[in-house]
Amino acid sequence: MYIHNNLSVSSAIQKTTIAIFLIIVIIWGLTWLSVPVLEDFLVVDRPLQHADALVVMAGEVSIRLPAAARLFKEGKADKILLTNDGVFSAWSEKKQRNLYQVEWAEDELLKMQVPGKAIVKLSYSSSGTIHDALNTRKYLLDNGVKSIIIVTSDYHTRRSLWSFEKVLRGHPVTIGVFPVKSRIISLPYYKKIKYLSQEMIKFVYYKCRYSSI
Repeated sequence: MYIHNNLSVSSAIQKTTIAIFLIIVIIWGLTWLSVPVLEDFLVVDRPLQHADALVVMAGEVSIRLPAAARLFKEGKADKILLTNDGVFSAWSEKKQRNLYQVEWAEDELLKMQVPGKAIVKLSYSSSGTIHDALNTRKYLLDNGVKSIIIVTSDYHTRRSLWSFEKVLRGHPVTIGVFPVKSRIISLPYYKKIKYLSQEMIKFVYYKCRYSSI
């Protein structure tokens, strides 16, 4: 009886171990497979031959601003609209005060030979992609802008596009998207899944939170 009980316990432990191992393998496999699926869904490329304005989303200016400057010089748009995240930033020796991030972005574009008359700093109301879209809408409608190209990091394009399509629903504005290659898309799988999953969660939250806008 004692030997039989030991064998039963041993068999149960073995089955449990196998089950746990299989679950881990399945989760790992699904995670691994989900990376290209998430990437394919989150990254949107919607080119336009020409637009009235480029809309540069705030954040990751080191990659977004050079892309916008290049597109402007290629004649893709006549203006560059800088969304404003309201972030107060570093001290400027030239202006003798701390500048907002949007002001530093303007300064960088000027250094990239984009003329000042082509740069528009948008207003700030609150932080977030949906608020950037709302503030952009006000400028577009006030100034008769009929077409835009959203310039943002690749993984951020789906949420940006959804936000702009939501707030511009019913308005005659054509929306293009230019995905700027980010470091996230270039990361190894095991690191990339973290950031892509976070962005997917944000997108789902936006769909739920702002569906009534």
